[in-house]
Amino acid sequence: MKATVTVFLFLSLFGQSFSLYRKHILVTEKMTWNNAQKYCREYHDDLSTINKEEAHLLSINPEVNDEYFWTGLHMISNSLEKWSWSGGEDQQIDYWDILEPNYVIEECCVVKRSNAKLHNALCSWPLPFYCMEVFETILVHQNKTWEEALNYCRQNYIDLVSLRSQMKMEEVIYNTITSQTAYVWTGLRFMVGHWFWVSGNFLQYKAWSAEGEPQCPARNLRCGALDRKRNIWQPKDCEEKLNFVCLKKP
Repeated sequence: MKATVTVFLFLSLFGQSFSLYRKHILVTEKMTWNNAQKYCREYHDDLSTINKEEAHLLSINPEVNDEYFWTGLHMISNSLEKWSWSGGEDQQIDYWDILEPNYVIEECCVVKRSNAKLHNALCSWPLPFYCMEVFETILVHQNKTWEEALNYCRQNYIDLVSLRSQMKMEEVIYNTITSQTAYVWTGLRFMVGHWFWVSGNFLQYKAWSAEGEPQCPARNLRCGALDRKRNIWQPKDCEEKLNFVCLKKP
């Protein structure tokens, strides 16, 4: 069974006009590593490549009930010193548990949920796993209202961007240097008494001003923009026309 919980996380890519994001989808049906890889490649992009921050966030997902889950990391050349990600990314591997990796016959890697550390394991173990889908962010140099920006992103790409971590914030700020407006629209919206991301996620990471989260903004100030100069979120008039950031498939 595939869990409905998904997690958007940032994949750094400096020096480009776009950023990459990984969306991780938990699959609770237990499979061997090889079968999990086949499943992910058929229905998504690949088994998940995850960094240290992602390992922690995916481990605390309340949908995860087992102590271990598969990652896309596997041994190559029959050597404990050589590991590769299923998706081919050059992601740093810096969160092995104490005394790991061990035993050369254990050629596939899991994350231990209780401490978010890597362990190598027998590839034949039946375990839940995460698949990933990879997206780019793209700055659109057009001035549109929030609703127009949302429709544009959904018609031409995937959605308006969600800024769900400090790392993601910093990279979107970096990649909006060429914006023609001081603010850029994001997928942040206020409805039914709370702020949320139009991708369907509630706010966990927050970057409001020192005044805090607007609890009951005026009716015309219920769309969220990124203030590129102060590096904060700002409630703005939904009819104001700004540049905006979309998510797209690479």
